[in-house]
Amino acid sequence: MNETITWTQARRIALRAQGMGRARRDTMPSTRGSRAALVRTLAHTHLLQIDSVSVFARAHQMPVYTRTGIWDPAVLDRASRPGPGRLVLEALAHEAAYTTEHVHSLLDFRRRRAAQRDWGAVRRAAQQSPHLLQEILRTIDEHGPISAAAVSRLLGDDDRGEGWGWRRTSSQWAVEYLFRAGALDCVGRSTQFERLYVPSGGPVDHLPGLLAPSDAQDVQDGATAVDQVDGPRSASGQGAEAGHELVALAARSLGIADTGAIADYFRLTVGEVRPAIAQLLRTGVLREVRMAHPAGDRSMLLHRDAPHPSALLGVAALVSPFDPIVFHRPRLKALFDVNYRIGIYTPAARRTTGYYSLLFLLGDVVPARVDLRADRDTGVLEVRGTYREALPHLPSRQRPTDESVIAALVPELHRAARWQGLERLEVMTGPGTGELSVQLSDAGVHMPDAGVHKEATPGEA
Repeated sequence: MNETITWTQARRIALRAQGMGRARRDTMPSTRGSRAALVRTLAHTHLLQIDSVSVFARAHQMPVYTRTGIWDPAVLDRASRPGPGRLVLEALAHEAAYTTEHVHSLLDFRRRRAAQRDWGAVRRAAQQSPHLLQEILRTIDEHGPISAAAVSRLLGDDDRGEGWGWRRTSSQWAVEYLFRAGALDCVGRSTQFERLYVPSGGPVDHLPGLLAPSDAQDVQDGATAVDQVDGPRSASGQGAEAGHELVALAARSLGIADTGAIADYFRLTVGEVRPAIAQLLRTGVLREVRMAHPAGDRSMLLHRDAPHPSALLGVAALVSPFDPIVFHRPRLKALFDVNYRIGIYTPAARRTTGYYSLLFLLGDVVPARVDLRADRDTGVLEVRGTYREALPHLPSRQRPTDESVIAALVPELHRAARWQGLERLEVMTGPGTGELSVQLSDAGVHMPDAGVHKEATPGEA
C-alpha cells in the first residue's frame, strides 16, 4: 500500500461519488425535471432513508434537494406506486428506505431470513388464531391500500397490551412481519405517515403457515423481535451472491471508505462484507490507499471508478443527518472532522446543537450546522440555531471564516425556504442558539422573491 492521497482529496472523492458538485436549482422544475433529479440522485445513492420527522423536510426528500436543489417531492410519492412509472420500493436496507428495484431484488435474502425468524408476538398470535396471517392477507387484498392499524380495526383486534413504547396489536405485529417477509408491498403513506399495504404479488412459499415454537430463546416482546430481524446472520447461496453485489454498489457509491462504512451502507455486518471486499481487491475494483490525516494516516479502500478529486466550487448545501454522505458516523468524523449526534433523542435541556440540525456543506468542508423548523401556518422558516463546527483537526487555512460561512448560508436558507413554500426567514438569537446566530441575524434574511416558480414543460398539465 504505497499510494497516498490527501485528506482533502478523500473528502472530494467521497462527495463527488455521491453526486455532489452539480449546479443546484433555485426554482421548481417541471414534473419531468423533478423525476430526472430523482433518477440522477438514485444513480449515486441507490436508496433514500425514510424518516417521519417533518420539522423541516422529511429525510427521504432531502438527498435530492442536497444534490440538485429545488424539486417536487410529490414525484417521489408517485415513483413509489405500482405501475410502469415506478422507480423505488420500500425495503429494510439502511433502516427503512426507498430503494431502486435492483437493490430491492438483491435484498430478497433479507426478507426470506425475516420470514424464518422467531417473531415471538406473531408466533403467539398465530397459535391463538391459526388463520391470522391468511385473514390479514385476505383483508389487505380486499381493502388495500390499507394501514396496519386499519387492518387491526377491521379484524376487531384492539388489544395493545400494557406498558409504553411500540404498543401494537397482534394483528399489527403480524402485518409488520408480512411486510418484512416480503408478502406485502408498501405503496404509500397515510396522513399519519403509516405505511399503506397491498399484497406484493410475489412468492410466499418461504412463509411458515404457522410460526412454530423455536428452539432459540423466545423473544419476550414484539419490539425486540422487530429489532432482531435484520441482526447478524451469515449469508449463503444466493444471499451471499446478493451480499457481494450490495457490497460492490456500496463501495462505488462511497468512492472511498473503510470496511465498516461499506458494511453500514446496506446494514450488512463486517463479517458478511469481508469476503466480498477481498474479492474486489483481488479483481482490482478496490485498492488500498493511505489517507494522510493530521491525527495519523488511515488505511482506506478506493474504488476503481472513484471520481477525480477536483474542487467543489460553489457547493453550499444543507445535508440531512440521514443522507448517505453521512450515514456512517465514524466515517463522517474521519473524513469531515465532524462529530454528529442528533438531538431528537436527547432531552431538551441537554441538547447542544438543537433538535434536528442539518449539516451545512461548503465546498468540501462542513463548517456549520443549522436547526430549522418550518412553520407552515405562518409561512416562516425558523432558524432556531446556527452552530459553528469545531473541526479540531482541519488546518486553519482550510477553515472557512465566519463571514464566508454566513455569506454562503444565507442564500442556501433562502433556497430551502422557497423549496418548502415559505415566505420569510426568522433567525433566533440568544442562549443556546449557537455561535453564528447573531451574525446570521445581522446579515439580513429578507427574501425579495419568496415564490417558487415552476418551469413549464410543453404538453404538461
